[in-house]
Parts: sequence; structure tokens; C-alpha cells
Amino acid sequence: MNIFSWSKFYDFKELYEYHGHFDLSGGSSRGLTTFNGQEGYPHSDGGFRLRSTPGGRLSFSSIPLKLSIENLSCPLFKGEIGCYFVRVRVGSSLWDYIGKSAELKRGISDRLREHLIKVAGTSEIHHVTPTKKFSKLHYDLKQTFSIDPNTAEFFDQHVQLAFIKVNREAKPHIQQQHVSKIEGMALAQYRQIKGHFPNLNDTDETKGLDGLKALITSA
Repeated sequence: MNIFSWSKFYDFKELYEYHGHFDLSGGSSRGLTTFNGQEGYPHSDGGFRLRSTPGGRLSFSSIPLKLSIENLSCPLFKGEIGCYFVRVRVGSSLWDYIGKSAELKRGISDRLREHLIKVAGTSEIHHVTPTKKFSKLHYDLKQTFSIDPNTAEFFDQHVQLAFIKVNREAKPHIQQQHVSKIEGMALAQYRQIKGHFPNLNDTDETKGLDGLKALITSA
């Protein structure tokens, strides 16, 4: 995939595997924790395994991939920077989020991990700050649609991910500028096409465009 070009929507299982919030294999180095009345040792990365990551000290490192990299490549790697698009789809209902990451150590994959943890509803045991709109999504999935989002089946069936990569070899301030501009333009185009802002985003990064259309069309 070319840098500065949005990818297609990938199914969750093409990029990640979800192994649940507790490690049952004995590989976790984290302390004993109670969640929803159950005790266990939390998985690394909230249980979300980026398929292109070889493992190392991660709690699921000894677990073979469900689909090997040889049989299904992973187009996203740790440390790649740019913007990303998260979509949750249940029937005709959509929940969208557009975000960015210019952090070089873990990049897009780590920001995606945080949002996936919010969808699963396991923020409290994985050191991720919950947000109102993702918390409401989790609640609505359980109460309105009778779906438990804290399962591998849910993510495999209902979550899609897309992204656009920015050159991480550029100077840091150039990277930041490129990533921020792409996010702003992506959100503006989303609003232009859909008529509203992505329903999981909290901050409207397109507010500076209000009134501009009238100026452009006034000639």
C-alpha cells in the first residue's frame, strides 16, 4: 500500500486476533486482577494481538496465530504512523471513529488497541481511559442488540479497520503536520459526505470550516 493513500477496510481478523481480557495460558506477567466478579491475570495489550508482531514477552506469544502470516499477511506493523478509521457494523447500524497517531514507538497499532479495548469494555483492567461515546457503544451493543462485544467472535464479525500511513523518516514536526492535516481533511470529507461528524469522535476538528462554503460560493 502506498504512503499517503487510504487502505481499504480490512476485517478485524486480517490485522488482529482477540484473545480475551484474561490470560488462560499462564504467559501473563501482570498481577492478579478482579473484573466482572472473576479473578485472572490480564493479557498483554488488552488481549489484542497485532498479527504482524512476532511476540517476544507478550502473554500470547506462545499461542500460534489462528491464520499464519504465510497464509494471510498483515498490512499494518508496529510503529507505523498516520491516521486510522474504526468501523463497528451491526446490521444497518454503523459506529465510526477517525483518529491519528504520530508516536513512533508503537504508532497506529497502539491507538487502535486502545479503542478496541474501549469497545470490549475492559478499560478498567488495561489502563485505558474510557470515553463517553465508546462506553455508550458498549452499553448499546449489550442492551439494545443483545451482543457481548467482549468476545473474539464479535470483533471478527462486526469490526473493520482502515488506515493511511505517513513517512516516519521525515522530521518529527513534518510528521506531526502531515498526520494532523490528514485527520482534519478526513473528518471534513466525512462530514461533507455523511452530513454529520463520525459518531464515536468527541472533538469536532472541522469547526474551522463553518461559514467557509458561503464564502466560496458567493462569487
